[in-house]
Amino acid sequence: MTNNIIQKTLTLTEYDFFVKHLSIVNVFLPVHLTPKEIEVLAMFMSLTGDIAEDRFGTSARKIVMTKLNLSAGGLGNYLKSLKTKGFIQNNEIIPILHPKSDEQPYMFKLIKKDE
Repeated sequence: MTNNIIQKTLTLTEYDFFVKHLSIVNVFLPVHLTPKEIEVLAMFMSLTGDIAEDRFGTSARKIVMTKLNLSAGGLGNYLKSLKTKGFIQNNEIIPILHPKSDEQPYMFKLIKKDE
């Protein structure tokens, strides 16, 4: 039998890169992110420049609220949930959620168990 490796290369915007990355790693996390939590985290992760220095500060929150059409209360609820689940600690996104670079390869294997 031949090994049919499923592979795909995607070229994405920075925000979409983070959404896709978080969606992929979410499968392996013991506690899962909701689709909206993925969007919120991806938007914060895609912030660059000076605004990224204070990633969860007032200016960054305003940008995220505007781009994702969220109220302050709605964003606050998502951030509280992300902290409760342990994805944000000490005002930082935990390292396991960060891709290694602008190009992130993935490799995993599925093995069907005999019953």
